[in-house]
Amino acid sequence: MKKWFFVTRPWSFVVSATPVVVTTLYLLYKLGGADIDWLNALLALVGIILFHAAGNVHSDYYDYKTGIDSKDAYCIQNLVSGEYTPRQYRNFSLILLAAGILVGLVLTLRSGWPLLVIGGIGCLLTLLYPWTKFHALGDTDIFLLFGVLPMLGTAFVTTGVIDWSTLVLSIPVGFITVAVLHANNTRDIPSDSAAGSRSFAKVIGEKASMWWYIILISVPCIYTVCAALCKAFPWWCLLIVLSLPIVAKNISQALKLRTEGLSAFNQLDLMTAKLQMISGITLCVGFLLGALL
Repeated sequence: MKKWFFVTRPWSFVVSATPVVVTTLYLLYKLGGADIDWLNALLALVGIILFHAAGNVHSDYYDYKTGIDSKDAYCIQNLVSGEYTPRQYRNFSLILLAAGILVGLVLTLRSGWPLLVIGGIGCLLTLLYPWTKFHALGDTDIFLLFGVLPMLGTAFVTTGVIDWSTLVLSIPVGFITVAVLHANNTRDIPSDSAAGSRSFAKVIGEKASMWWYIILISVPCIYTVCAALCKAFPWWCLLIVLSLPIVAKNISQALKLRTEGLSAFNQLDLMTAKLQMISGITLCVGFLLGALL
């Protein structure tokens, strides 16, 4: 069970948990706790993590089948080494997806049919991610999956209405999420190219990918500070400046691409997930303190 758990890449779940938790606390700040269905918020958190886990396993299965993951590629070697079979990976991803759909159906019964539309699009984008990555649309897919749909879906299941104002969270949350993916795809440019995959990082090239990564992790902090100063966010959200040392460290690491090549990006996806966690925590604390004080 422990091995199967690590197959899902649990370190990445901060990426899917952050938009649900941040959106819920934003709504708490905006509306007050009496208007929020906290059980639905918890179910939404469980559901999106299950979808994320299914997507991770499905993506690894697809990468192996298309030759992107090989013994020479920088990847999880479970399939390449023969420890697991492709069929086991495929079936496990379908089980996780079915569990996520089940949670979604429970939420639909508790909230309403519009969730079927939001969830259906999310399910489709999860399954299509390997294809979108192959055709330079992976970044867009992930931004929609973790920077748009969770905000709208969480708002609906917790308040009963689709609150479009929650999309103000798309930049501070969604950009860093895309940065996690982009760091991974930049590192994998050689193996993706060998397999015929045209990821966005491959299309724009190594140097442009480096600068795009820097933009993706820099903009959320600047945006949040501006939103707090303009009173769109509580001033407590200025706590996001606590993430600046990690931003600076990640930028410094990314810039090493100029001297070390793509090996500079070997651990940047993990480092960016850490940044997502820290910046997400500061946003959560900011909205929570804004609601309580």
